[in-house]
Amino acid sequence: MGVSSVLQMKAVKTVHDTVTLTLNEADLTGKKVGEYIRTPLRKVACSDGLEWSISCHPAGRMPESANHISLLFNVTKTVSTRFEFKINGLSFLPPKCHYFSHGGGHGFAKFASHEELRPLFTDGQLAIICEVAFDISVPFSFLATPTVRLSDHVPTDFELVVGLDRVKVHKGYISLISPVFHAMLSHDTAEAKSGKVDIKDFDFETVKAAINFCYGREPENLCVDTIVGILRFADKYDVVTVELSKIPLANISPETFATVAHYAYDCSKHDLFNACCKYFKEHEAEIVTTEKFTALTPNFVAHLLKEAFHVKTPYDVLRHAYANGIGFILEPLEQFVIEKISLDTFCTVVTYAWECSRDDLKNVCGKFFNDNQAEIRKMKEFYDLPPNVVYEMLKKGYDVL
Repeated sequence: MGVSSVLQMKAVKTVHDTVTLTLNEADLTGKKVGEYIRTPLRKVACSDGLEWSISCHPAGRMPESANHISLLFNVTKTVSTRFEFKINGLSFLPPKCHYFSHGGGHGFAKFASHEELRPLFTDGQLAIICEVAFDISVPFSFLATPTVRLSDHVPTDFELVVGLDRVKVHKGYISLISPVFHAMLSHDTAEAKSGKVDIKDFDFETVKAAINFCYGREPENLCVDTIVGILRFADKYDVVTVELSKIPLANISPETFATVAHYAYDCSKHDLFNACCKYFKEHEAEIVTTEKFTALTPNFVAHLLKEAFHVKTPYDVLRHAYANGIGFILEPLEQFVIEKISLDTFCTVVTYAWECSRDDLKNVCGKFFNDNQAEIRKMKEFYDLPPNVVYEMLKKGYDVL
């Protein structure tokens, strides 16, 4: 994506809401299949007109859901949501995540049977509660606390030193938003005495962007790399005011994938990494040709392939990489195979080497056969290898003598 401006970047704010619908026990038999009751539309903050409601079909929405209640979550516009229906405040079924591309309804055709629900009525009524979280696209200014407007009259008294550059801050404020800085500055430390701390694992632009965001300053020319840098800074220093966690996934693309996935893995953001694996599975051909992807470490790419495609063994990873144009990880990962080659793995290595035309590995197999042929000739797996592979492997053994 390159350097994306703020107007091009999607900022996401999570907005929570709850509504309760009262269901009368008499409606289970008094309503016909298809008839429903519905809550009034509720407006969603920061959403530019999005409204939502829930509806309940006491006798079922369709004939096949008769003798069950059907519950639907309804919205009027495009939005990504996570919602859960509860009965009398208790969880009944797991929450649902759903992206509404044009508004509409989504839910459960058979949420619960009448038989399950009858014991839950009190005085002929029960409460159906819907708890929802909306991911709303908002300007970046919605995500930051406008501290800068409140602090201009107070002189700064601490510096974050990045090489030859410095970012000036207020000790009290960074102690308030970061337990790490609070611990550093509330004791008799070198940093507390000197009024500065050396930041060695982030560049100046990242530190400056992170502090500017924490102070509520309007960001300029933000891109996914910068957002991820801010999130990494916030993760290390446990900064509690940064609400950017949904932005990387909202802006994922083949060009930004490597940055987002590596951050998710490094910082143990499991839900984000799982979403990256799903995205990779759907866009692998576009992603693997990008410069940032080819700069990832072979071990990380191997882990990504295992998680995205559920491949089990190192040989499965290598085969997938070979077949899908991820050649830059082959030689580094094959070194591990070479170092661990044994009688137990020999035939598996031979099969991979010949299937994927790995010449250096073929030579290793030939030499290993020369050194261990007496034992290998006793192995059933050796005789199960294709005759042409055995012939070529024996020839390789002769060539490396």
